[in-house]
Amino acid sequence: MKEWLKMLTCSLCILTILMHLVSQRKFAKYVRFYAGLLFCFLAMKPVLGLFGKDGELERLLSLEFLKEEYYDMETAVDGMEELKNDVIRTSYQQEIVRQIREIAAAYGFWAADVQACFDAGEGYTLSSVRVSAEITEGQEQAADELRNEISGVYLLEPGKIMVGE
Repeated sequence: MKEWLKMLTCSLCILTILMHLVSQRKFAKYVRFYAGLLFCFLAMKPVLGLFGKDGELERLLSLEFLKEEYYDMETAVDGMEELKNDVIRTSYQQEIVRQIREIAAAYGFWAADVQACFDAGEGYTLSSVRVSAEITEGQEQAADELRNEISGVYLLEPGKIMVGE
């Protein structure tokens, strides 16, 4: 009990000094409010000790803080999962474009620019492909074979595959 009275007296002195240090009126009301709130909590500590075991309030508060931290971490993990899915989707789409570019090179279209469109849903289903390359005489058959190869590998209708400029 003596320690509580000492703590209450010291905190009252510190709060009074703090009030004298804050000279601006607009900050004084905030300092007064929070200082009064802190002083009330300090004054109520023995009363709260009568209703519960010592440390029960601190334990309950720490549990609430832990629950809040857990909720914040869960929210952060959900955000990371969405980011992870976006990164995976982008990597997948880039890999499909790289593979199509490689297939085009195998058919003699070395400097081909590949544009692949994916369904708007999940972004993993190929909807159309455009291979922009200069087709010289005699490469028309190679262009048809390239179209058929892409169609067979990616299960895409040949009409949705454009080869040429």
